[in-house]
Amino acid sequence: MIEFGFETFNLHRIFATCDTRNIGSAKVLEKIGMTLEGRMREDLLIKDGWRDSYLYSILEHEWKAR
Repeated sequence: MIEFGFETFNLHRIFATCDTRNIGSAKVLEKIGMTLEGRMREDLLIKDGWRDSYLYSILEHEWKAR
């Protein structure tokens, strides 16, 4: 999907978020070359309350260099 975004839509930056408690998702984002940019505090309301999210991103030149 990342390659599709950069090649087909000529995107410069692609980002993803995941719940800070979801270690597996965070590891997948890191494994595909995304960089942790930070933590967004209480940005997602789930049925049992507000949750923090990690924000990851990758730039086109980083994707092509890997």
